[in-house]
Amino acid sequence: MSAPVVAAVSLGIAASIAVPPVVAVAQRMKSSGRLRALVPTAGKTTDNEKLSEQLAPALQLVVGNLRIGRNVLGSIDDVADSTPAPLGAILREAVTEAKLGTPVGHVLGGIAQREKSRHLGIVASALTLQARHGGSLIEILDTVIETIEEEDRLRRDVKSVTADGRLSSTVLLAMPPVVLLLISVLSPGYAEPLVATRLGNVLAVAAVGLGAVGWRWLRALANPEITL
Repeated sequence: MSAPVVAAVSLGIAASIAVPPVVAVAQRMKSSGRLRALVPTAGKTTDNEKLSEQLAPALQLVVGNLRIGRNVLGSIDDVADSTPAPLGAILREAVTEAKLGTPVGHVLGGIAQREKSRHLGIVASALTLQARHGGSLIEILDTVIETIEEEDRLRRDVKSVTADGRLSSTVLLAMPPVVLLLISVLSPGYAEPLVATRLGNVLAVAAVGLGAVGWRWLRALANPEITL
């Protein structure tokens, strides 16, 4: 058996032996909270997630203002002043443009497309339909709030259940280069055929490609699309 093949097989065997204990340790650290302390950025949410979390409580405040007789634009304006970014800035932008004559539903629809926020798009559609066909805006927004809250709850549940899969995909992708580095340090020249010969280059490129495909596949399984 040629040296590149031996090096590749050895690397694969070492990774297969090392990966399960590392994954187990990482999962245990994650469950105890120590992993988040070591990697503080892992728990950060994106602006889109933050926007979705802010939307339902803000709509409840809007509905409350509507119940006491405020109009839609005035209700949104009041809520915008008490809502932090990013939703507060979006609502203020919508109020400013609506005061210039553009229907508030159209304004929010354009912002929803720009921000790629499906929930904000639902609110914009509800406002536009109510303006065209009439009906109780309070009841419509109550239904929208229930839908958004249920979808957010389901997304949080799925994210919690699939957390181990996301962690495993990261560990599995990181292990081969780490093991290769350890082998190179402990036995200098042992993995040299992977970079010094044509067959080794082919095997190395194939390993990188398969690793990327596997990582994308695991991430796709761990991040399913949630729609109601």
